Amino acid sequence: MNILNKFKDLLVETFSDNKKLIIGLYILFIVLFIAAWFFSADIIRTNFSDVPVSPNSNAMDASSAMEFFIHNELGGILTYVSSIFFAIPAFLLLAYNAVNLGLFGQLFDTILPNGGIKYIVYLIPHGIFEITATVLQSVAGILLFLFIWRFLKAMRSSETQGVSDSFEKTKKVLIQSIILMIFSTILLLIAAPIEAYFSVPFSNLIVGG
Repeated sequence: MNILNKFKDLLVETFSDNKKLIIGLYILFIVLFIAAWFFSADIIRTNFSDVPVSPNSNAMDASSAMEFFIHNELGGILTYVSSIFFAIPAFLLLAYNAVNLGLFGQLFDTILPNGGIKYIVYLIPHGIFEITATVLQSVAGILLFLFIWRFLKAMRSSETQGVSDSFEKTKKVLIQSIILMIFSTILLLIAAPIEAYFSVPFSNLIVGG
């Protein structure tokens, strides 16, 4: 119980310390999602509007929960580790995910009756967790880069004495990045079964199959 309380306290502190960054990346994700959806309309309608779709087909048929989790978790780990390169991958992979989801939204809107609405309804139940995890993974990657940068800077400073002293003065950022990665994993564990077993039936129920 002490471990859980400690994790909760660290998580609250991490969110508080990085609130602006988290909100900023969330806004960036939403803006890119909307932009990709609307600005791709002409291209997708030109190339896919005549694609035949069976009345009984479901373009959003789900894979297994484990497949969803592994795919998203590996993507998050890749984002985190590669962000040591000046945090650039954290922004690029966030943008890629946002644009990719937006393009799929326009695609479904083009080839399926009520496809756009159906896609949004499909996305909401698991997307609340999955998109939040994606944003937090990017934030974690940025924090990892900041830790490395500040650690190296501390190593060169005359005010610190050696590796251990430099690490002690900069470890908070590293700990916060790890906390966000752990929390992101928890969110993805929640999102995976929802996406696999609930999102599609829920969308069919609300909008129609």
